[in-house]
Amino acid sequence: MDRNREGKVGMVCEMVNLNQKPLKHLNRIAKKPPVDIEFQDLCYSVADSKVKGGWRQLLKSISGKFQSGELTAIMGPSGAGKSTLLNILAAYVTAGVKGSIKINGKPRQMKLFNKLSSYIMQEDLVQPRLSVRESMVIAAELKLGSTIGHQEKLAVVDEVIEILGLEKCYDTRTEHLSGGQRRRLAVALELVNNPPVIFLDEPTTGLDNVAIKQCIGFLHKITKLGRTVICTIHQPPSSLFQNFDQVYVMADGYCVFNGSPSKLVPFMSSANFICPPTSTPADYIIELVQSNSENVTVLQNRIQNGKSNVKDDIEKTFIDTNCYDISEIYQDTTEAKTSSDNVEFPTSFWTQFQILLYRMFTQQRRNKTMLYIQFFHHLVSGILLGGIFIGTGNKASQTMSVFKYILSTNVFYMYTYVMSPVLLFPLEVSLLKREYFNRWFGLKAYFCAVTLVNIPILIVNVLLFNSISYLMADHPWELQRFMWFNLLALAIALCSQGLGYAIGGAFEILSGSVVAPHILAVLLALSVYGMGYKDDVEYFMKVLMSMSYLRYGVVGITASFFNEREPLECDELYCHYRDPKILMADMGMANSKVENQLFFTLIMMIIFRVIAYVALKYRMTSELRNRIVHIAVKVIKQNET
Repeated sequence: MDRNREGKVGMVCEMVNLNQKPLKHLNRIAKKPPVDIEFQDLCYSVADSKVKGGWRQLLKSISGKFQSGELTAIMGPSGAGKSTLLNILAAYVTAGVKGSIKINGKPRQMKLFNKLSSYIMQEDLVQPRLSVRESMVIAAELKLGSTIGHQEKLAVVDEVIEILGLEKCYDTRTEHLSGGQRRRLAVALELVNNPPVIFLDEPTTGLDNVAIKQCIGFLHKITKLGRTVICTIHQPPSSLFQNFDQVYVMADGYCVFNGSPSKLVPFMSSANFICPPTSTPADYIIELVQSNSENVTVLQNRIQNGKSNVKDDIEKTFIDTNCYDISEIYQDTTEAKTSSDNVEFPTSFWTQFQILLYRMFTQQRRNKTMLYIQFFHHLVSGILLGGIFIGTGNKASQTMSVFKYILSTNVFYMYTYVMSPVLLFPLEVSLLKREYFNRWFGLKAYFCAVTLVNIPILIVNVLLFNSISYLMADHPWELQRFMWFNLLALAIALCSQGLGYAIGGAFEILSGSVVAPHILAVLLALSVYGMGYKDDVEYFMKVLMSMSYLRYGVVGITASFFNEREPLECDELYCHYRDPKILMADMGMANSKVENQLFFTLIMMIIFRVIAYVALKYRMTSELRNRIVHIAVKVIKQNET
């Protein structure tokens, strides 16, 4: 390296250090290299039966390069391919992508790139019922790893909050933040581990002009710290258009401009498109490509579909990113730790589980409205059910009423604990998607925390409902029977909750609210099928009945009430079911053991939890869905030929 080169690099390093001064703690704790992203001849297609050949091409051999220290805006009309390009560059979508993507001049390695990038989706999704500081501290604990001390993490949190101007809302709950503050917090949560690359999908959507100006301002501030910030934006205000360092304009899957905002008007003029004084350059080029497809062809040929980069002739103070090998940063990690979880996530499973459980308990404790609703729901329902069957527990003439009480109890737990996750869990899935994709934690740790966090309040509510209805119905006050009743009720509630998580994890709220009642109706029908016909039930129906966990609950609670019980009180001339054994025989429950029913209920609970985890994994992994679609289309096309 000659002296001029050495002097230039020295000056660059000095300026970079000056720019990074506000994040001195973060750069010291989580040092990351500058990252340039380059893509060449990028193509992407999706399955579409309406298109000839079965595939619709969204990206058509586009190229470009986004540099560190620059704020890049991907622009274009609706359907141009902006979000598709961003998803591919962020590695949110990889299946079916053709072309090359390079990081600092080398082919992208997915595991390493995932550690270097953060993707902030269009919705301002932040965890509710947490203050700004609490949200940031939890993010730091999850993303900075256990090798960094707590005080150092707090210093990083304070540093990031300061640079993004969130000091005034330090202790404000996230649900009380304005739109601009929520957007800044979403960025701050991802900035806490110092990612060199930040992707944002439509960061200005839903914001007023003042908030848009603030949003673009702090994004530009982040780039001065050496970060690569890439965002999609539909049509920026004319006053902010020049604030971008690079503009990448797309139309119909092509690149029609790539370069500095100040070069857009001269570029269009060179193609005989004169921007009128009454129109802004951004609005004019979008009108051009929307009005005529021939204009798209002219512009994309002139910019060589993104291979040309029309930029200002200003010397950029960047470090040469080609001298950085990003894999060196993780050399210690890959050599010291062989576990795939440790390589993929900064913290261990146990640490993730503890932090997530603490966060969920905190949110649950502060959600007083939901706690009150659950408490009074079980209290009032217990009183109503006990009132309906009051004093029937020991009367032989009311034995069928006791059976109806048992069935009503099972139905109560089924609908209560299935429908709640069906309606609420999809909202959590939307939040989970952002955190999981940005590698905050593993899905196993999250699912274990979700499973355990609701158990204490579930136990309290189940005991409340059971105690009130059991005593009012005057069932035998024998400790063993009451304990078995509660254990089976808890198992039914947990089993129902698992089924609710499975449906809520697989479907959106609207679809899930339709699917769930249909499934529950079938399970309820199977739970009482053949009762009253002793053992005269077809073998095929017995197999189907074994798939209904509600059947185990009905049989188990009935057995806990009537097995080994003295004859009931008969206040009439004849009570057919005075001896409980006759009822058990007529219902096809003779020799039924409570322990067996509880065991099978727990087995079903585990099965539902596994299904819920798999459904959630499928929802989180868009790649799996894309690959399935691609494979299915290929198989169909082969069969047709």
